[in-house]
Amino acid sequence: PHRLKPPASRAPLAPSSALAHAPVDMLSARRASVVAARENVTEDLRRKWQAAFAAFDLKGTGVIDPEELASVMQSLKMIPCPGEVDAMITAVDHDGDGAINYDEFELMMVASGRDRTAGGKVGFSHIVERHIKMGDVANLITSECTNFVDSFCREHVSEYMDLPHPDEKIVEHKPAWFDTFKMFTEQAELTMQTVMVLWGVASQKNFDEDFLESVQGSNLLDGFLKLTDYEHFLNRMRAYVHQQETGVVMDTSVMTHLPRPMTPHTRARTQKRLSEIDMELAGLELKRNRLVAERRRLIGCEVEPITTSSLKRELEMRRWKEDVGMD
Repeated sequence: PHRLKPPASRAPLAPSSALAHAPVDMLSARRASVVAARENVTEDLRRKWQAAFAAFDLKGTGVIDPEELASVMQSLKMIPCPGEVDAMITAVDHDGDGAINYDEFELMMVASGRDRTAGGKVGFSHIVERHIKMGDVANLITSECTNFVDSFCREHVSEYMDLPHPDEKIVEHKPAWFDTFKMFTEQAELTMQTVMVLWGVASQKNFDEDFLESVQGSNLLDGFLKLTDYEHFLNRMRAYVHQQETGVVMDTSVMTHLPRPMTPHTRARTQKRLSEIDMELAGLELKRNRLVAERRRLIGCEVEPITTSSLKRELEMRRWKEDVGMD
């Protein structure tokens, strides 16, 4: 665990990034307003900020220095201009030690949430928000894929009721088993393509760097991607057969159907409308993917696993490079 630098004195505070350009006679009141607003931060949001701070604190010193911020920006494919990193640090460095402790970091995030008048995607807080957003998106995409697997397996479990126990050797694989597996891989590919485009992180073979970073570190999509291998798919079907026969769920972590996750948004009314749209889209997309896969089979143009295979290869390559110490 990272040792956080003891919080700097909260009064008086130097200007944060959101306050730095305010008139001098307004600063005192706005500082007090930001400090007061910190008391209203939810625990969920604070946990995300703490996780982000730890991810930026590459050296584990309890502070974020210019070198660490530059490294994180480069990993996010955000190449800073000369002097830009130092300026970002200076804008929120209340105690003037050339680094950002967690207290300063949190005040910066509170202030950035209260001051959107600048309108641009600039500054330290934007980099943090981008980092957090990709973690949320990775979780949302994983939930979408998990729901697809659960729906598909429940629909087709009757075709696998005579699937032998894992301890028994399968003498002969039924053609129907593999045909259903092919249907699964086709619909899994279309599901992956749809959710990647829906959340704006990929276009078939190309993936957002932040998204890859989040998925690589969390292993969130590993279970879904493994199911595009026949043996893993059969093992998952065995779990559904067991539940059908006994009424006992073998693994609730992989056999739980969740509602489509809610898209995070700062405005409650907008978030509610997004939720309504997402629920309607979920049903339409599931039906569409089934029909597209069937149509492609009928015309002899099967769906190739472009996105799923590309994502598996990309994650395997990144993890291999990490294991051998390559950047």
